[in-house]
Amino acid sequence: MISRNLFAYATACAAFVMVACAPPNYNIKAPSPSGLKYLVSGTPQETSFSLLDERRVDGKVFSHGILPAELKIDNVPIDPLPFLASQLQAEFASRGLPAKVSEKGTAPPAIHLKSYHMENMRTNAYTPFVTLTYISADIEAGGTTRRVGVFVTRGKTPVWSFEEIIDPVFNQPLSLGIQEFASKIANLVYGYRAGDEAVKTLTTKINGARTPNSFLDVYALGFTNNPAAIDTLVGLAKDDQEYVRQAAISSLGNIGATTQFGLLKTIYQDPQVSWQDHSIALKAIADLNTDESKAFVTAEAKRLGSDSAKESQVLGRILALYL
Repeated sequence: MISRNLFAYATACAAFVMVACAPPNYNIKAPSPSGLKYLVSGTPQETSFSLLDERRVDGKVFSHGILPAELKIDNVPIDPLPFLASQLQAEFASRGLPAKVSEKGTAPPAIHLKSYHMENMRTNAYTPFVTLTYISADIEAGGTTRRVGVFVTRGKTPVWSFEEIIDPVFNQPLSLGIQEFASKIANLVYGYRAGDEAVKTLTTKINGARTPNSFLDVYALGFTNNPAAIDTLVGLAKDDQEYVRQAAISSLGNIGATTQFGLLKTIYQDPQVSWQDHSIALKAIADLNTDESKAFVTAEAKRLGSDSAKESQVLGRILALYL
């Protein structure tokens, strides 16, 4: 039997090796705009959004977690506010929306940014490198203000080098976070959605030959803001492929599938599913923004507040995006 001291020493050595092998920074790619077109009648009026930095002082480090991981584009560290403004504006433009986003404006319509960061975690050298991307903001437009949250998680176990993780755990979630945020603003402020034909095209593609990136098409279904996608997403919410399943669960929240509260609650409370499924189901429940879902979120936040388990802490951080 291994003594406690020897076990602790071995654990410490494994942690040291894991950190020592990980690079201190990663050169990533700027997100490519999705080009997902919305149905826009006539010529939409140009809108200028002010992006106001209302993050807490202790929440302004963009990339943080168990392993130090500064993120750079073209060898320049990401500056969260201008990065978000430029990428969000590019995403709007790709969808045919003439919306400007400036971190130097102050007047409404405004995006009151409460949180924008990427957390990483890894248990040991044999487990996936996981990132959790969070965005939270109050969207002020048309005389009303509503909280919007975004949560994306991805993971990959590096086999030969840490270069293998850059696309799945940094590039993809950063891009998905921007797309989800843009979709929610477009729906909330303008009521924009993609047409039924776009939903059919994505559904046909998903039901065809699967690829490692099929989950991105499932996310795109949620980004259409079109309820015609709900039935397909419900079917995919129990898919055998992990990221397809999680994209479907997330998308039911993105699309505002209020009739699926029961399904999302069942997934969240199922002890047999992964902590990632739990996390995304809870995020999707919070997205629904109904009296029923808000009561559930409030009660769950109170329950999780006294739980120190790692999963509970992640769930608490997700709920904080909406509260």
